[in-house]
Amino acid sequence: MRRFVHLLIPLLTGTPAFALSGLSGIDTLPYTITHYTDENGLPQNSVKFIAPDDEGFLWLATENGLVRFEGDRFRNFNSSSRISYIFSNSGHDKLFARTDQRVGIQVENGRTATFTRDPKGEDDYEFLIYSDTAFTYPVNGLPNVFADGIHPDYFLIPVNAQEYYMVCKDSIRFVRKKQEQYRFKFPISNPWKFFTMGDSLYQLTEKGDINFFDKDKAVNVMVRGDILNFPAYKTRKKDIQLYWNFVAQQLFFYLDQQCYFVEVLPDGSLGTTLVVKDFDFEQLSILSVYYTAFNKRVYLGSSSKGMFVFSWKQFHPLRTGEGKTDVYYAQAPFGNDGIITPQGIAFDAQGKHSSLPLFDRVKGRYDNYSMQVDKEGNIWSKSIRSIYKMNAACTEILWSRDFHDGVSQLYTDNAGRLWIGTLKSGLYYLYTKDENPVPLLYSATIKGATYMQMENADTMWVGTSKGLFRIQVSKNRIDTIAGLEEAHVRSLYIPNKDEVWVTTYGSGFYLHRQNRLTTMPLDKLKYLAFAHCIIGDAHGYFWITSNKGLFKASRKDLIAYADWKQDLVYYFYYGKSQGFFTNEFNGGCQPCALKLSNGDISLPSLDGIVRFSPDSLNHYLPARKLFLDEVELDGHSLPANDTLLLPNNFLQLKLHISTPFFGDNYNTQIFYSVAGEGNDIWLPVESNHVISFSSMPSGTYHLRIRKINGFGANNFIEKSIVFTVELAWFETVWFRILLLGLLALSVVAYLRWRITSIQYKTHLLETRVSDRTRELKQALEFLQTSENKLRKQTLMQQRLIAAITHDIKTPMKFLMLLSNNRNTGDKSAKAVYDALYKMYHLVENLIQYMKTHIKGEGVILEAVDLHDLLEEKAGIFRPIAAAREVEIFNDTTPGSKVMVNRQLLAVVMHNLLDNAVKYTTQGSIHMEAIHQGNEVCIRFIDTGIGMQPVLADWVNQYNATDTQVHNGIGLLIVIELLLLINGRLKVIPNKDTGTTVSVILEINNSN
Repeated sequence: MRRFVHLLIPLLTGTPAFALSGLSGIDTLPYTITHYTDENGLPQNSVKFIAPDDEGFLWLATENGLVRFEGDRFRNFNSSSRISYIFSNSGHDKLFARTDQRVGIQVENGRTATFTRDPKGEDDYEFLIYSDTAFTYPVNGLPNVFADGIHPDYFLIPVNAQEYYMVCKDSIRFVRKKQEQYRFKFPISNPWKFFTMGDSLYQLTEKGDINFFDKDKAVNVMVRGDILNFPAYKTRKKDIQLYWNFVAQQLFFYLDQQCYFVEVLPDGSLGTTLVVKDFDFEQLSILSVYYTAFNKRVYLGSSSKGMFVFSWKQFHPLRTGEGKTDVYYAQAPFGNDGIITPQGIAFDAQGKHSSLPLFDRVKGRYDNYSMQVDKEGNIWSKSIRSIYKMNAACTEILWSRDFHDGVSQLYTDNAGRLWIGTLKSGLYYLYTKDENPVPLLYSATIKGATYMQMENADTMWVGTSKGLFRIQVSKNRIDTIAGLEEAHVRSLYIPNKDEVWVTTYGSGFYLHRQNRLTTMPLDKLKYLAFAHCIIGDAHGYFWITSNKGLFKASRKDLIAYADWKQDLVYYFYYGKSQGFFTNEFNGGCQPCALKLSNGDISLPSLDGIVRFSPDSLNHYLPARKLFLDEVELDGHSLPANDTLLLPNNFLQLKLHISTPFFGDNYNTQIFYSVAGEGNDIWLPVESNHVISFSSMPSGTYHLRIRKINGFGANNFIEKSIVFTVELAWFETVWFRILLLGLLALSVVAYLRWRITSIQYKTHLLETRVSDRTRELKQALEFLQTSENKLRKQTLMQQRLIAAITHDIKTPMKFLMLLSNNRNTGDKSAKAVYDALYKMYHLVENLIQYMKTHIKGEGVILEAVDLHDLLEEKAGIFRPIAAAREVEIFNDTTPGSKVMVNRQLLAVVMHNLLDNAVKYTTQGSIHMEAIHQGNEVCIRFIDTGIGMQPVLADWVNQYNATDTQVHNGIGLLIVIELLLLINGRLKVIPNKDTGTTVSVILEINNSN
């Protein structure tokens, strides 16, 4: 919330403001002015005193309380009081303030407290706090707003807490611990011209001279320094105004809109340094001045216009002021510590520029991206498709060459070669000493080189928009660096062997070392993701350019991070407020930066060349302590202690953290972690320095807040805050005891209910078991009765089979033999024989079927020759078939065997052949057995009348649960016997006439 105004501030002074006098050209040091008012932080616009405390804060005395300034924000204390002035104790480690009601306020550890007088002792600055009468006026700073309105008899000018000078109208007294030490006569016309520095009293005379009082003798003091170079001092030094900041022990001379910092030199003279120029203190009602030499900042307090902060710009970019020509990329050393750019603009060591005519004659002009100096001092540059060689003075073009391809980059090595990167053709080189050098193709693999640099005499690194390559030049070996295959390499920096720093466009920067690629950490807003260039200085620091400013990092820290010896890296940031015309630096050129022979570093930017000496810059580091300013719980403030007790049901806790730092706030890096040792997770504190927590479970939490102080390993300061969240009502001991009691009662009640339930269920179970036992007993008796009946039925069936065998089958066989007289020609006998034959075999089949089901014995397998079995059955039926003019053919290969129960299979074959003969007249019956994998198919193919479709479907879809029987029991017997020998029956009608009945047997092996 601050407004930056460059030093051209006619709105404030009506005249331009510049910088320190005595400096010109590149040495001119301009400022930025930050103006604070009640619109951007101050509670009120009168800043009467500015004083530093021992913690590093600045304290401002205003009409609306004491205000603490930490560099980018204000905090108001005692807002209901008007602060008269600020002073410090004898050791200057504490500050005091006095209100207009003569109330003392003590400042300690970054906070304020009411100062209570000790009646038994002598308080520090008692004479400033309590001895305010109409006759004595304490003067502890100049100028004084009451100089024209009050005329006391005595002016009390303090030295320290127990000593002061008493200036009267005609004498001066020195008092220590309320005892006068000495007095001397001295006529005084204006008491507002006296001040102290250290323990000495000084006076500004009416003529503008300075007197030093050596006890009772006034000695004229010599004035030296910048003020002597100001013409007005020689003619109008009587107009000098004093700005004396007693608490800071600082004195300033103000003359004709120039302000000089005054300090006592070793020889006793006063040295002056110009710190503000062309700024009208009187018009802006400036009352207080404070100056910090370490970062060259001046703080001006106004009685009505707030506070002005003058910040010295450390950088002074070089530019011509001609607009587009001030966009710079490549550079080359020129002359005596000068710089030349591809635009033909030369800057000398003092920053003056000139334009070289030779560059205007280059066809197509240079494209600004490459500028190299060879071993002979000649300068090489390029346009889009051409290369030029100029002499060192840039007065003559010695050689040029047009390429068939676009030239992406140039680089000269120490071996006298110029390396040429092209967009599509590859990497070329030529020898710079040759009068008419011929570019030679080194490798067609590397295209579009963006940066090249030698690591040693034989190793070169080449960056492209698609990765990084390492080349062993003599061996023509090219290695692709893993991890950067898709990276757009912006630049390379190789300060030592096996130490290759790589910047990329969008992917940050890397270190390749010991055959390992390490990704370097980024800054907090990730500006370094677009790092353009790295260059080192003589003090071990790297300077890294980006699109958002310039960063400084310790090389030692970066290497320690790569070696896992350090967890974080501190980056010091320089932004536009430090003097750049723009924060956007440029890259994509070679070289991307220059290090000149005098140690200066030169960096190209989008608006000017930033040239600087690293030795002349300060990096004011945020090395002060951390403070807990305020604890805010659900919108209410709590005491800011390091131990906090919080209710369980809070919604939001805010901790306001502060640290004094008067530099760019981007350089303040604060992190926090909750609980835990070891692998803690560190989160960044927001820029408003507020750490916020939502509702949290009960317990004790350890909050660690860590601020990085600057470069170096473990260079941080840490503050710990312990806060305890109270137990919820349901987590208290009494609630747990009550809960345990209820739980115990619940368990007892549950057990009693459970026991009763189990007893009831046991009774039911016993009843059901008794009933079930009775039912089972009855069922067992019924089963025993059924078993006896079945046994009797089986015995009867066995006897019936025996009777049929003995009483029916044997006589039938005898009758069949008697009627088998084929030579008699008696047709009746033949008919009797046929009928007896069928009846005999029907009885035989029924007997076998019944034996199989009644005995329930396992089926005995044996090797059956199918040809012989079928031939046997054919021999039985051929006489009958011949009478029906039917021929039976056995098409089965002799010796075709199968493992099966022969007796059951014979019954099946007999029935099927019998059916075929029965339904065929004047035709043929073919029998065949075929092996098909693990199956044997026995077919009966007849030319008879065929089988009815309904019967054929019933056979093919036979289900053992089907109670319907079609056309007798013959087929049913066949199907059920086949099930016993792993077979099935399949009926297919022939195309012309007749039926094919197939018996399919599943077998394990066959011969």
